[in-house]
Amino acid sequence: MRSGLLKLFLASCSGLLLAGCVADVDVYEPVPAPVVNNTLEVKHLWSRSIGWGVGDYYSRLRPAVDDERVYAASRDGDVYAFNKLTGEKLWHVDLEDGEENDERRTVGLSGGITIGDGVIYIAAENGYVYALKAADGTLLWKYNTGSEIVAAPACDYSQVYVMSSFGQLTAINSTTGERAWTGGTDSKMLALRGTSAPVVLNGGLVMYGTSDGKLNFVRADRGLMVKQVPVGNAHGTTRLARLNDVVTTPLVISNEIYITGLAGNLTGIVYPRFQNMWSRNYSSYQDLAYDLSDLALTDRNSHIHAIIRIDGSERWVNSALTYRSVTGPAYLGDYVIVGDYEGYLYWLDGADGRFVNKEKLDSSGIYTAPVVDGNIAYVVTRNGELWALTPKGSATDPDMNAEENSDEESAE
Repeated sequence: MRSGLLKLFLASCSGLLLAGCVADVDVYEPVPAPVVNNTLEVKHLWSRSIGWGVGDYYSRLRPAVDDERVYAASRDGDVYAFNKLTGEKLWHVDLEDGEENDERRTVGLSGGITIGDGVIYIAAENGYVYALKAADGTLLWKYNTGSEIVAAPACDYSQVYVMSSFGQLTAINSTTGERAWTGGTDSKMLALRGTSAPVVLNGGLVMYGTSDGKLNFVRADRGLMVKQVPVGNAHGTTRLARLNDVVTTPLVISNEIYITGLAGNLTGIVYPRFQNMWSRNYSSYQDLAYDLSDLALTDRNSHIHAIIRIDGSERWVNSALTYRSVTGPAYLGDYVIVGDYEGYLYWLDGADGRFVNKEKLDSSGIYTAPVVDGNIAYVVTRNGELWALTPKGSATDPDMNAEENSDEESAE
């Protein structure tokens, strides 16, 4: 294998896509799926179809969960709400039916789902942001930003914030659906198609990553720039090698912010002082996950790392899935969960990174990080299948509930 440049694995089209025209991109052969001795039993609570899925398209569509429901969507406009425990379908709407899509092949939902104050927000490649009533899917409003959106919106008590593929941040009144302001800067000619999702901070600021390797902080009320923090340093002899996009969603834990970019540097920042806690050389385009003490990260070579938050030192690394287009990680209790391009779901021991379960959900592939709510992991595949899974012995394990009910009946 050749070294250097940007090591892209494109076999499932779920990795990085470039906004500019690029030829002769290195494509590396993924390693075979490892053999795993399943010492952890994982239960299937339910699975449901959510339509066509995302196919082979680049997408960051992820489920979202609130107190009662799990929401999921397909690229072609289907949006569903299910009872998060039983999988019962509660409602379904098709956003492709809107007149704005009359001359398009599809609405191109790709920006992920965000929940705020009884409303779900979802963005699309057609440039529209849709606001749906969480209880029944009623369309409350839609707004045309005029630019493709592939990142999830963010929201606060009064506004919704969306980032276009060209680096433009738009704030929309969450009640009326009217534009409040537009800011940001155009992206570089050669940049990753993905963009960082904005995040709302206490103190009236919104932050987002940029295509030139920075983390921007702007005022939520007017969009004015407050601070820029460098995340990665571009290096290399070609434009492709010097890509330093920050396309990951900034992770906020109390007064700490963690962010990583394609050109390296996983960085911890203290907010609101903007003080750098530490920086470590990790290159990634996948969102981070965290538990009480660690961060979990999938790097651009599909190696999975656990990093101790207090000082940035590495607890463990698992490199057994090299170039398998591994998703971002998710923590569920003592486990780290990731998926890959062949549809395998892996559970790793959070203490040492060992595989404890491997299962093939389907052959279409898993393209986005699992979403965890309590003891349930929600996983969506490229062909539009939504799965709800839980470790055996957890509170949501149906066998455990049956045993408890049996014990209660015996006691009576």
